[in-house]
Amino acid sequence: MLTDLRLTDFRNYREAELAPAPGLNLIFGDNGSGKTSLLEAIYFIGSGGRSFRGGRLSRLVRDGAPAATLFARVAQGELEHRLGVRRSPSGIDSLKLNGATPGALSDVAALLPVLALHPQSVELVFGASALRRRFVDWGMFHVEHSFLPAWKEANTALKHRNALLRSRRISPRELTYWDQKLAATSGSIEGLRSGYLQRLKAEWKAVLALLAPELKGDLTLQTGLRDGESYLDALTRTREDDLRRGFTQTGFHRSELKITVGGTLARDRVSRGQAKVLAYGLVLAQLPLIAAAGKVCTLLVDDLGSELDQDHRATLLAFLARGAHQTLITAVDREQLGPAVVETGEAARMFHVEHGRVRRISDDP
Repeated sequence: MLTDLRLTDFRNYREAELAPAPGLNLIFGDNGSGKTSLLEAIYFIGSGGRSFRGGRLSRLVRDGAPAATLFARVAQGELEHRLGVRRSPSGIDSLKLNGATPGALSDVAALLPVLALHPQSVELVFGASALRRRFVDWGMFHVEHSFLPAWKEANTALKHRNALLRSRRISPRELTYWDQKLAATSGSIEGLRSGYLQRLKAEWKAVLALLAPELKGDLTLQTGLRDGESYLDALTRTREDDLRRGFTQTGFHRSELKITVGGTLARDRVSRGQAKVLAYGLVLAQLPLIAAAGKVCTLLVDDLGSELDQDHRATLLAFLARGAHQTLITAVDREQLGPAVVETGEAARMFHVEHGRVRRISDDP
């Protein structure tokens, strides 16, 4: 859980500091004031250097500054960790965990589970399969201890197999070895994904019943395997085509999370507004699974006032206010959130952003 964030030369911030509450935090400010950038900074440091906004990461550095610097304190049970990152326009110059360089980005990402609800979240429904696969794998990284070792082993096998496919001299014996490795690790990962998906689906349907009971959604995992076929069988079947193409077409990296409504692919059936609810539901469904793993997730909700209608905003805000997670929500003003903010306002810590400056406007409850 995030307890303190300090920014220097990040986006439109010369300097800023934010100390969010453990529960609900509301951040108000005019369009262009820096609300989204504040959430982006949290996401950036929690993910080890990624942004949910897209675009060129070089623009994270304030115009005219040599680099952006972010510092965060993160509570993990009774322990406190310090995260620091310095990014120049060309890339990350320094990443520190408790004053030392971490052995892997996964060490940083494990400390601060961060999820974001934002206008582009709808791409979980309309976008490419890689987005949904990455979304599921993010949850498994935080929940399933055996996932990361299996994922690393599978990626190693995939890289070696692809390198062989592109080489001029193919060793059938070596290719068979990596076929067996990739098949075994892909099977392990799909087993983990299937179990996780059943839990995610149950939570997702519970959220949909609250936000949009008229949407009867379902989630299925498609591996691309034929009936009764193993991964080793599939790799053998596609070997000649893989050799022609120069890459592997079967494995853990090609699985697809299918989102359906009424038996039809959601992207072919639902409106953009309905897709927002489906996507928001998926993100929210991760929260209890993270909590069950003994972690506190930091949820970032950008521009809630314009993304959902008043009824959905009220329902969602009430849902978020009672969860076992940390939430930061941005909006133009309190009126934009409507009556819902009145009901939860006493339990929230409030901030105002103006021209790249953050000011707290509420007292501790």
